[in-house]
Amino acid sequence: MKHYSFIKGNPIMNFNAKKITFYGIISFLLLFCLIPMLSVNAYAFTTITILPGKLNNFRINVPHSVQAGSKFNVRLVALDDYGNIITDFAKKYEGLNIAVNIGGKNNKEQLNIPASEFKKGIVNFDVSYKKAGRIEVSSLFEGIDDESMPIHIYAGPFHNLKISAPKDVIAGVPFKVKIYAADQYGNPVKLMPKSKGSIKVYLTGDNFSIRPRTIPADYINDGFGKFNFISDRAGIAQLNFAVNYGGRTHVFISKNINISPSYFKKFLISTNIAQVPAGRPFIIKIVAVDKFGNVITNADRINGNVKLSLVSSGGIERSSLFSFKAFNKGIALVKTVFNRVGTFNIYAKPEGINIKKIKSSVPKVNRRIRAKSLLLYK
Repeated sequence: MKHYSFIKGNPIMNFNAKKITFYGIISFLLLFCLIPMLSVNAYAFTTITILPGKLNNFRINVPHSVQAGSKFNVRLVALDDYGNIITDFAKKYEGLNIAVNIGGKNNKEQLNIPASEFKKGIVNFDVSYKKAGRIEVSSLFEGIDDESMPIHIYAGPFHNLKISAPKDVIAGVPFKVKIYAADQYGNPVKLMPKSKGSIKVYLTGDNFSIRPRTIPADYINDGFGKFNFISDRAGIAQLNFAVNYGGRTHVFISKNINISPSYFKKFLISTNIAQVPAGRPFIIKIVAVDKFGNVITNADRINGNVKLSLVSSGGIERSSLFSFKAFNKGIALVKTVFNRVGTFNIYAKPEGINIKKIKSSVPKVNRRIRAKSLLLYK
């Protein structure tokens, strides 16, 4: 009886396929290992270093925003046409400087950075800028001009109150004053300490007075205020704002304000002695003043004359005429002598001048002031 083993497919063919696969793998491994050994004497190699090309531009790295007056870092990176850092920049351009401008369009500060300061194509330096606003950092070297991204310079904390007043005003005529809160570099800020009570206003000087004398604290909004003031006193003075906060009074002072007299109004007359013997000379002092009593220091520029009269109970005893050009800083001194005994009154009045024309040279006062200012004058 025969026994059969049933194998799927042809038994002889499967055996041959396995042998072929085995020997094929062995042959491949031998060939892979022998090829390098056979060609080792024929293989050659070398190395090459690619250096950066010529200068194309500077990359300028800066912060996006900085507080006014604070230092910030600027980085210059020398790059070639393909953006590679020129690591030997200091050696290539030794002895030359890179011009660096910092600021806006109308206000720039310039630095000169020596090429020798670059380390492997990069230089870092610190700068500061005090004026708030948008600025850029730019560089100029060998005709190559580059610029950074914009930097926002923002104001620091409140430091003082700035007073913007006109340099020249006229007594009795309102003048406008602006005030604004500022940091230590004069940049406007919106936040300032709240004043405890009203803000007092006064002028420095001898018996100077100003209207209004107080300002409600809430009239300053977002660190800014705009007001009208009047001073009847002529001279050079400074406007003072006294603000109470932080447990004490802080005084902020304007620059000098030249308050000129108003138009000529009258004369003031005096003598150097109340009684004088007959025949002895005495001095008559004549002062030209405005309606507030301020001396008209430029009275010598008035076209016309002054009539000086001595009058007794019997009438005019003597009169004389002299030009306004005789006045010096608003004062005229007349030396005279009188032989007759008695009591006399001395009078002076202008002759040949047009008061209306003098008035017209003074700015008209606008009494229709906006409501906020009108309240201040009550």
